[in-house]
Amino acid sequence: MNLLDKYVAEVGKYLPRKQRADIEKELKSTLEDMLEERNQGKGQASEAEVVALLKEYGEPRKVAESYIGPRYLIGPRLYPTFELIVKIVMAAVLGAGLLGYGVSAAITKSFAGTEFFSFLGQFWLGLLGGMISAFGNIVIVFAILERVLPAKEIEKETAEEWNPADLAKEPDPDEVKMSEAIATIIFTVAGLAIFNLYPNVVGIFFNTDGEWTFIPMLSKAFFSYLPWINLLGVLQITFHLYQLRQGVWTMFSRLFNIAIEIGTIALAIAMLNGPSLIDLSADKLAGTPVAGAADVLSKVMGFAPTIALIVVIIVGIFEVVQTIYRLVKTRTVTFKLQG
Repeated sequence: MNLLDKYVAEVGKYLPRKQRADIEKELKSTLEDMLEERNQGKGQASEAEVVALLKEYGEPRKVAESYIGPRYLIGPRLYPTFELIVKIVMAAVLGAGLLGYGVSAAITKSFAGTEFFSFLGQFWLGLLGGMISAFGNIVIVFAILERVLPAKEIEKETAEEWNPADLAKEPDPDEVKMSEAIATIIFTVAGLAIFNLYPNVVGIFFNTDGEWTFIPMLSKAFFSYLPWINLLGVLQITFHLYQLRQGVWTMFSRLFNIAIEIGTIALAIAMLNGPSLIDLSADKLAGTPVAGAADVLSKVMGFAPTIALIVVIIVGIFEVVQTIYRLVKTRTVTFKLQG
């Protein structure tokens, strides 16, 4: 095997099996034509000439990438956003874990003795598992986005010459903020997964005579709203995927966003005025250290969904008002330009 064949075979190592033979054949033909053109009929090319040609043509790995593109799970265009989302989610998981640990420890009074170390060990193992699971889900979402989102806009931006004067320009109000859209998708997917697949993880741990018991908190009333939560969640995910592909806000996307926000507000109001979303009745808490304070605990824990729903309503109203303002402003500017 001569040097040219070895080079082609080395490039082939980095190619997919299905495409390897065709690309190797094409590459070898291209290199032979280049050698023949350079040699101009002087006979067989020398090894030095072959070495010079191959050195100029490039490293085998980079040549393979020119045929199939770079192979990575999360590329450079999404990695900064990926890093930001990972930090936010890890901080949220850690904060929720520490809050749950503090509540459970306060209720069970497991601050000393072997119970403390047992609880602490189980807590950190559970927290580590939750963080690994969250990280894996984020990687999966970004890997999908890497292959779904069009690269033409990114390539266009990188191809244009960078001008420092662009730093002084005001941000385009119609540009979709990638980090916000991706964060919404990830948190929505995580929420839907928890409520539909693992609803029993929402609850309280108790230690009774050295044995840990888990009491789920979500009531039947909450699950009656789950179909509507799923519908709005799927619409939210679909909308933000559409936005990421479009890259800019349009009149249609603003109107669609208003519709989703109004639906979310309506559902939050219905849940706020409906039966309690938390079920910590005396029957559920029988045999636990807080069985005698079931009513108080139910009211205290039931206060959290109330606060969350009020926040959802306020944020939703703000989002609707802001979107309507953007919509009216855009139409006003359009009319002025037409006039």
